[in-house]
Amino acid sequence: MKTFLLTTAIAALSCIGVARATALPATCAHVVVASSQPHGAGSLAGHGYDLSLAGDAQRTFHAGDITATGTGLDPQALRDMEDVASLVLLATLTGHHSEGCAQDYFAAAATPIMEGLRAGHSYDLIWQDGQLTSGATKLSFRRAHLHLGGARSDDTPSTLTLDTQGVGITGTHNILLASALPQQATANASVPGSALVSLATAITGHPAHNIMVPLHVSSLNAQRGSMQVTGNGDANLTGNTDASSATGHIQVQNLDAVIDTLRNAGQTRASAALVLAKLFGHKAASGGTSWDVSWEGGVMTVNHIPLPIR
Repeated sequence: MKTFLLTTAIAALSCIGVARATALPATCAHVVVASSQPHGAGSLAGHGYDLSLAGDAQRTFHAGDITATGTGLDPQALRDMEDVASLVLLATLTGHHSEGCAQDYFAAAATPIMEGLRAGHSYDLIWQDGQLTSGATKLSFRRAHLHLGGARSDDTPSTLTLDTQGVGITGTHNILLASALPQQATANASVPGSALVSLATAITGHPAHNIMVPLHVSSLNAQRGSMQVTGNGDANLTGNTDASSATGHIQVQNLDAVIDTLRNAGQTRASAALVLAKLFGHKAASGGTSWDVSWEGGVMTVNHIPLPIR
């Protein structure tokens, strides 16, 4: 998912190798960067990037290297883009947000990006050697690339692409997650340009009461060993999970590999659940198993069968 910026181009970056106070509100998050410097017009490279949520030292994000690029953005705006995109990524992948990130913060943050999108510009964030911490659980990745493509008007969809490589997890008691977590994944989506601010606030947990963001996922591809998951779908996102809705199609190749992994690890309940899911799935022409999935009114339906997941 998802790149949204704090702006105000107020001061130049500090000297290379000297950490600088973050432009994020202190009530939201704290960021320290070991070194950061411009790399030509519209590009900023940093090393030793560390972000932590305000009042929650157990939710952190570290990147060995971070690079931001974007047409028409000065170094300060690029640095702000790094901060806000990293904050949104942390909230997305850990499911936690800072109570101190006010809604108007994101509204002010989006100004330069929105202007650039209307001009057809694009923006990129690349994190190298990343690690997100949520309590004892640590989610790491070798590389993550977030791309936001330009839209010529607020009514024209902006494109979002998130590509992750070398993903791993430690410290989790969820054996199913540890066994099935994709090692690499790519998602391509689109969202109306006018909804980008609302999407950022919904992700970080501070949406307006009447928010509803339409999101179209044109393709999802995730792999772990010989297992491959593909899918597509549409969603209407709100700040309330029960008020959100989604429909989509998911297909898994070589689900048996995950079932065998869980069974060998002694996870009989989880492996039995996947065996049952396979039985209810449709046989795909490619040999995989597929499901039509929907979520509405707090109820998940798989192949038209409501599931009692509460």
